[in-house]
Amino acid sequence: MNASLYAFIASLMMITVLAQADTHDDQRMEIGTASTLDFRAFDLGSFEKIVEAKRKQNHLVVLWSLDCPPCIKELQKISDLHRQFPEYQLTLINTDTLENQGKAKEILQLYNLLDLENWGFTQTDAEKLRYDIDPRWFGDLPRSYFFPIQGKIKRLRGALSSTELLELFEPS
Repeated sequence: MNASLYAFIASLMMITVLAQADTHDDQRMEIGTASTLDFRAFDLGSFEKIVEAKRKQNHLVVLWSLDCPPCIKELQKISDLHRQFPEYQLTLINTDTLENQGKAKEILQLYNLLDLENWGFTQTDAEKLRYDIDPRWFGDLPRSYFFPIQGKIKRLRGALSSTELLELFEPS
């Protein structure tokens, strides 16, 4: 697909997301009015810093993009989880270009996720950043990594259901 088709699809997705949010009066927010979020700059070595900083607690890192409709649906589920369990450790990493971070902030504001730890890709070479995160990851989204206090890291492909999100944080 060419770039203009991707841009068109992303625009349609944004309109759909905004229209869906408008039907949820309890979650509706004015877009662009209170967004003070500045993404933390995600560059080489950032993923390791995130993992190290959260090492002593169960922690979920979610990678997402504006042009990924399942990512946007997953953000709604993460928003529900965060509202219900604000103590759960969640980190979001937006993989869009710097030029699209304004739109990404609007989505985070829409879903009340501005208070989470939010990172944004800073380099134009996303391939290097993906490799730095996980050499086995080739860019498919949504993508998540769960770091339990005990046990092995879980690499999760695809959008997680609400049940799957809850199960990650439940003691085994």
